[in-house]
Amino acid sequence: MTDRKSLVDVRMTASVVTDFYRNGVTSFIIVSSDSDYWGLIESLPDATFLVMYEYEKCGSAIKNALTQHGIYYCSIDDFCSAGTEDMKRAVLFAELEKHLPTLIGENPLDLTHKLYEESRVTATKKEMENFCNRYVKTLKLKIVEGKFVIEIQK
Repeated sequence: MTDRKSLVDVRMTASVVTDFYRNGVTSFIIVSSDSDYWGLIESLPDATFLVMYEYEKCGSAIKNALTQHGIYYCSIDDFCSAGTEDMKRAVLFAELEKHLPTLIGENPLDLTHKLYEESRVTATKKEMENFCNRYVKTLKLKIVEGKFVIEIQK
């Protein structure tokens, strides 16, 4: 496979770009052993990406770039472990932050169901209730630089 590696990268890129522009797909999960996908991510700023990487082959520079661009990532090694819980929570927090300006009059549990639906995170009713009780119902009003902001109690 190493002899054809560049062919795999080109095909993946072509497929993602085709799906984005022709088929209207806006969200992608990239599973990779290296950071060759960064050029693809930069070229589609309106697409949403989740990245899974090989722990041994991913440096701090690419992790920092992903974090700075609000792209959620986890190690393939953590995929079937609790490591994915951090990723789910980060996605849900980002979705919750989008709703902060319109919280007035919202029912906390209805908002929680909306967060899970919009972020496409699968959970049981009990898991959603736990997230609601722990994070949605504990939102706090805070003053930052002289202005009110809503803070998620992480």
